[in-house]
Amino acid sequence: MDPKPPILLVDDEPEILFSLRGLLRREFDLHTAQGGAEALEVLRRQPVHVIMSDQRMPGMTGVELLRRARAECPEAIRIIFTGYADIKAVVDAINEGQIYRYLTKPWDPDELVALLHQGCDHYQQTAERKQLLRDLKEHLSRCRDVLRGLADQPEAQQLAGAGDELLARLGRASAPQE
Repeated sequence: MDPKPPILLVDDEPEILFSLRGLLRREFDLHTAQGGAEALEVLRRQPVHVIMSDQRMPGMTGVELLRRARAECPEAIRIIFTGYADIKAVVDAINEGQIYRYLTKPWDPDELVALLHQGCDHYQQTAERKQLLRDLKEHLSRCRDVLRGLADQPEAQQLAGAGDELLARLGRASAPQE
């Protein structure tokens, strides 16, 4: 059995966190925070796959938290939820690539659980793609080194050069997009 995916829930209202904990504790490894600063501390101690934050909180909005969380834990999938019409800030954050999904309060429990599972699946797929790319680069690098060792064979040197070019292209393709 796979371990439960770790998620971080952030809301300044303790009763919301209590409700979410009751709904999600069987399916996810839950971490909670009652504000942005506390959430960033949790992220420094605990890797998570999904961060779900309320938008309206004192001290730091959810959008600002998720923007800062991206620097702490760039792989984490970021979800914002709110009961208010802070649509402009949320839309801007989505368009900037800071947020994976937006959810309104009150939420449908089944929809929320499905959304969190989708976020965890997206995280896992991204992690697997990154690992495959690292493995491919390592393999190509070893092949190139073997070909370089065949200095007396022009075809081998030509293939090694093609390997250099392919590794450079893979490096550019895997560079973080901003």
